[in-house]
Amino acid sequence: MDTFTITVILSFIGFLVVGIWVSRGINNKNDYFVAGRNVGVLFIVGTLVASFLSTVALMGEAGMAYDGFPWPILLLGVMSKMGYLAGVVLFGRYLRDSDALTIPEFFGKRFNSSRLRALAGASVLVGMGLYLVTVTRGLAVVIEAILGIDGFWAVFITWVAFTIFTVLSGSKGVIITDTMMFFFFIIGGVLGSVAIFREAGGVKETFNKLAADPTLREGLLWHGQVEGPGERLNSIGEALIYIFTFGLVWAFVTAVSPWQASRYMMAKSSHTAIRAGIVTLLIIPSFYLFVMFAAYAVNLINPEIEPNSQVFIWAAYNIMPTAIGVILVTGIVAAGLSSASTFLSLVGFSAAHDVGPMFRRGEGLDGGDTKTDNVRSARWAMLIVGAIALLLAYIATPSVLDIGYMAASFFAASWGIVAFASTQSKRISETGAFWGMLLGGVITLILESIKTFGGVDWPMAFHPVLFGLAASLIAVIIGSMLRPVEKNSWQYISELKQRVESDVTVAEVKVTNRYIYVAIGFIAILFSAVGFFYVPIMS
Repeated sequence: MDTFTITVILSFIGFLVVGIWVSRGINNKNDYFVAGRNVGVLFIVGTLVASFLSTVALMGEAGMAYDGFPWPILLLGVMSKMGYLAGVVLFGRYLRDSDALTIPEFFGKRFNSSRLRALAGASVLVGMGLYLVTVTRGLAVVIEAILGIDGFWAVFITWVAFTIFTVLSGSKGVIITDTMMFFFFIIGGVLGSVAIFREAGGVKETFNKLAADPTLREGLLWHGQVEGPGERLNSIGEALIYIFTFGLVWAFVTAVSPWQASRYMMAKSSHTAIRAGIVTLLIIPSFYLFVMFAAYAVNLINPEIEPNSQVFIWAAYNIMPTAIGVILVTGIVAAGLSSASTFLSLVGFSAAHDVGPMFRRGEGLDGGDTKTDNVRSARWAMLIVGAIALLLAYIATPSVLDIGYMAASFFAASWGIVAFASTQSKRISETGAFWGMLLGGVITLILESIKTFGGVDWPMAFHPVLFGLAASLIAVIIGSMLRPVEKNSWQYISELKQRVESDVTVAEVKVTNRYIYVAIGFIAILFSAVGFFYVPIMS
């Protein structure tokens, strides 16, 4: 048993111990669902970054960068992370002060609608279920590479690893383990990237070699290596459409998706949520800058890694010093575990709190502490949904990146328009919100399924999510015209806006402003540094 295997096993045990320890402090639903609404900036940032940087980023997107597209992935990432700022200001802080335990519950209260709450809950089950399958499959690939086992047992070990501590500890445990994992893969990713650059001759020499190699130079251009056999993007125009389309998709994801926006519900205050969003906006693109170009630089050492999603795992075993390789591999495993635990907890919460009550007589929007609306029901829901995800992950054949993008597109089209309109417009009605969410999600899911599972390649300019967003917007407008806003719905959002604006002190505003000033300075320095370094090399 080598060092990598021992470290990964110990990390599994460590996360399990944390889950058991935290579970002893779970006293009520508020603790289990939203961690008592008393979480500080560090832990909110930790869980935001950890739940986003799953195996999709460290395996799927890193693999695409290795294939010649580091800049498109980075530019997409920068564009999409603007969603953190827009999301927390226009949506997240309202969630924080709404006193809802889940986002579907917020939609239900906002529009005084049991059916909308159930629909939103069902969409969490579908979308998060897809993403859970993605992350479980990605984790299983890592476990196969590390432990040398394959098939069902790799998937099963992965499932057991994240299911036990998630079921036991709920949100309280998830935010603690997320933050632990956050430090693991940030440190591992940065140190691993530095080790790759060092092996290739140093950062400057690495980029000089890439720029001088006629087969690799194009990968350093903004559009990536569009010329070549079997490339994912086949033209400059296609690369541009890819960046803007998926940049838009992931901007909606970071702004309103349940695994991102729900983190703000745990914050101590709305300004704590805003500060966390600002910090996350800076961390993820900076991390991508290191990781994606390091993945591309591996081509100088080994241009024939198959599958490409294992580029960092190969580098950890063959390039990096053992200590750094162990940290990186543990970080990749941690990234997958953190995302899986977040997705599983959200699925369990919505199944028990939002969807389940709709199927019981006499239990609806205001059911209070119903039989399904408690910690035990959420735990059973997690086990059931997790078992289904286990089966699907075992038989899943599409790549990690494809299913992950499919789930992201689903939430962007289903929730994007409705979420922002729910807090920023008093003219959207329950009918508009319901049909906007339903049609946007269904159309995108159907078209994405045809693409992912049916092998149909849609032109990049006609990506399914664009049809879904258009359908959602049209449905919101027409539905709100046909059935106007109810008095209860209008009154709820008016009172919530007053509560959000009044729950602010001068001291809190000053602290938040400091975060903004630091962010502006950091971005200016980062862009200047990249410009001074990159332009001379490409010249």
